[in-house]
Amino acid sequence: MKTDLQLIGEESKHIWVKFWETVKPYRNSLWTYCLKLTGTPWDAEDLLQDTLLKSFASLSALSHREQPLRTKSFLFRVATNHWLDQCRRNKRYSRIEIDETHQYVVFQDTIEVNDAIFTLLHHLTPKQVVVFILVESFQFTAKEVAELLSTTEGSVNGLLNRARKKLKELKNKKGLENGGKPLLIQTNVVENFLQAYNRKDFKGLAALLLDNASFSFVEMNSTEYGKDTIITYSLNPNKERAHENITASAQILWGKQAIIFIKETELGTMLFDVNTIEWEDGKVSEWKCYYFCRDFMKYAADYLGLPLAEIE
Repeated sequence: MKTDLQLIGEESKHIWVKFWETVKPYRNSLWTYCLKLTGTPWDAEDLLQDTLLKSFASLSALSHREQPLRTKSFLFRVATNHWLDQCRRNKRYSRIEIDETHQYVVFQDTIEVNDAIFTLLHHLTPKQVVVFILVESFQFTAKEVAELLSTTEGSVNGLLNRARKKLKELKNKKGLENGGKPLLIQTNVVENFLQAYNRKDFKGLAALLLDNASFSFVEMNSTEYGKDTIITYSLNPNKERAHENITASAQILWGKQAIIFIKETELGTMLFDVNTIEWEDGKVSEWKCYYFCRDFMKYAADYLGLPLAEIE
């Protein structure tokens, strides 16, 4: 028998689908914005998922307001505020925040920012980063950014002016750093995992799980709790055939240990999936699957120099 919360979840499914269809056209640009804010695809995906959940959860509270909610601006505002809150909690300030309300200077030149963002993250204040990215990468006007941040156009132009000047200073000092190629990692527990998967030995994989392990589909915010539940669903031996022609390897991807799944197809070698695993005493404690995170997966495929396999 389902609990009250499960029944509420069932009733809200159609609302979530409607919300998803509404935000879907802006999802790619939102993920790109999250990537530019956070500096890594891992954190970008986390920020994206938090943004979507917070946006959905706040709709009922905002529905009574007469001011219209424009989807793109609303999503970007939620993402911005959540990231700024994280910066405050983590004390992520590279320099002292100052009052820039009167620093009104408008630059006419356009600056190429795509390769500069990751360097900027380490040299600007969080608000400078937000303003710079919104204006230079997403063509927001100063007025739109001011509304999003609940500030003035003068303040926005001041923040933008300082960010642009800092970028020019950095470009004069040194070139931007390359992230480098992924590194192979080999440890006993990881090797045991890889060997079991590549044998398609789901029972062997199950033996590596802690009793209280969790398995999550990141995009769907869906988590299986407990070894028995994971074996029943994601590691069900009946699904072994679905993993034929797929092999797993371990790499350091953007500073984090990852399991990369490669599929051999008639069209050639393709990226199939990316997973992360947390280990505790040689056992899997937390297993995350990024398969349905398509923006993340496309970014990973480009980084690894592989085409991305279609969702099956």
